[in-house]
Amino acid sequence: MSSQPPEPVPTAHGRELRADARRNRERVLRTAQRLFATEGLGVSLDEIARRAGVGPGTVHRHFPAKEALYLAVAIDQLKQLVAEGGVLAGTGDPAALFRLLSRMIASGAENVAVKSALVAAEFDLRTAAPDVAADLTRQVADLLDRARAAGTVRDDLTADEVMALVAGAFAAIRHAGAETSRERSAHIAQLVLDGLRPRPR
Repeated sequence: MSSQPPEPVPTAHGRELRADARRNRERVLRTAQRLFATEGLGVSLDEIARRAGVGPGTVHRHFPAKEALYLAVAIDQLKQLVAEGGVLAGTGDPAALFRLLSRMIASGAENVAVKSALVAAEFDLRTAAPDVAADLTRQVADLLDRARAAGTVRDDLTADEVMALVAGAFAAIRHAGAETSRERSAHIAQLVLDGLRPRPR
């Protein structure tokens, strides 16, 4: 594990946040992510502040509009997935690829409302956070190479195809109305991921 300090978080004016402000921002993001997933996008910024244990001014200062909070939550999610991919890469587990993809699909299913809101507002995460999106794709590509070497995945897969299948799994879960059921969404994810495994000879 690296002992490097956490990456600074820029403010709207380009300055870095103080440690306490960064902690408050992260608390707001985690609380918003949970509330959006469980209670929908109708929850107010003031209610998010109350549940996060910060003042309303803190939320409005960091996120002057709901759309800014949606985008920040989605980017924060990607960063969490990149971090999880790094941890999995360090385990040497040949099934690490499937574990990361399962987590990606579960995360997407839990936050489908946020993603839908971003699409409606014409936000593209790959454009809004290209470095983070690229980091996640690299993590998938690295774990795919390891899985291929271990013989736990089809040898004709590319990382782009795997990412496309993850997006397809999101769509399938949404089409089935399974976003709020972890059991059903996990079952659909498993059906998709089973298609990545080596074909019987």
